[in-house]
Amino acid sequence: MSRNKVVDWRPCDCGNKRGFACEHEAKKALGRAQAKRTRRADAQGTRRGMHMESRHYECEYGTWHLTSESRSSYEKRVRVC
Repeated sequence: MSRNKVVDWRPCDCGNKRGFACEHEAKKALGRAQAKRTRRADAQGTRRGMHMESRHYECEYGTWHLTSESRSSYEKRVRVC
């Protein structure tokens, strides 16, 4: 018995990011992405220079995205603009 563990996503209207329908799906995708990156880093022996998704957020188009940018970095960037 095989199980499909892929999280469904669609291209978002905001650009070239994957858009998840709800926060639950984004959290699930985030967990899977982090596990994948951790397995790869452990196989390589280092995590240096790896792109690691760390949180999810809702965009203005109503879909959810994954990002490696920290919340504090995002808030600083938004305040400046």
